[in-house]
Amino acid sequence: MKTLLLEPGKYYHIYNRARNGGPLFEDEEDYRFFLRLYRSHITPVADTYAYCLLKDHLHLLVRIKSDAEGSLYRPFAILFNAYAKGHNNHNGEEGKLFQFKLKRIEIRREYYFYEMIRYINQNARKHGIADDDSRYRFSSYRSTVTSGPSLICKEELAKYFYNGKTLAENLSAEIDEEKIKMFILEN
Repeated sequence: MKTLLLEPGKYYHIYNRARNGGPLFEDEEDYRFFLRLYRSHITPVADTYAYCLLKDHLHLLVRIKSDAEGSLYRPFAILFNAYAKGHNNHNGEEGKLFQFKLKRIEIRREYYFYEMIRYINQNARKHGIADDDSRYRFSSYRSTVTSGPSLICKEELAKYFYNGKTLAENLSAEIDEEKIKMFILEN
């Protein structure tokens, strides 16, 4: 039996980085373009709980929808390929952009799921790009804690993090990276 790359109903930390340390995102149009492609190709097959797009790498935390069928790898391959082509065209570059085809780690325990949501939402601050998570525009933090439509499954997150603290307080809580090191890119 062929091993499935992604399975319905399962949670994954999906990440990628630029090949050879170059940038994945050169300007704001690149970030917006990636998010438009993401909405088009990934939201039909996966629910999104967190994302962070940084200049040289990205993080996504998704649950593949239970009713998703077919090759669930394919929408991600289309996303990364379409983005690479658009990025190269927009920036006058050629060649392979991403280091990996699809790096993913299945998240099987609730504790790791919560910590990965925090980790991804705090990633811009961790890398010194923003001093406040709410000020970085290309992560899920702002769209998670504000009202209005977004890519994020906000209602579910509010239920997961319901413990007397606000969603913003929960997303900003300190992370013990030692406990989640098997799930993160920076290893």
